[in-house]
Amino acid sequence: MKKDAPVAEVMTPHPRSVQLNQQISDARAALTDGNLHHLPVVDGRRLVGIISTTDLLEFGFQPHNSHGDLDTYINQHFQISQIMHKELVTIPNDSTVRDAARALTTGARHAVPVVDEAQNLVGIVTSTDIISYFLSQK
Repeated sequence: MKKDAPVAEVMTPHPRSVQLNQQISDARAALTDGNLHHLPVVDGRRLVGIISTTDLLEFGFQPHNSHGDLDTYINQHFQISQIMHKELVTIPNDSTVRDAARALTTGARHAVPVVDEAQNLVGIVTSTDIISYFLSQK
């Protein structure tokens, strides 16, 4: 099994993300339309947080329902910075699959953003990515 393979073999490069200054309805739509569970939040290219479908549910926002009135309300009363998690577990882009698996076991999330030296988002690895990778190994 290639546990020391580069993380690039399992990560999703250039994942869908939302800008810090976008509206929460944009994040909700990205999670829903992309069938995603985790959405990195960036300021330019720099990773500043992450939002999950669970985070939206905790605030009472149904991520899979499209309601114009709900979007209007949440956009007027909340900002992405209020919902996103700022304390992140990340890995550098020169990490290995083993590093990604280790990071997933130490964090509270099922996704680990991959960043470069300047903390710019370059990819994301999920628990599903790791499981699929290990199952594909002989």
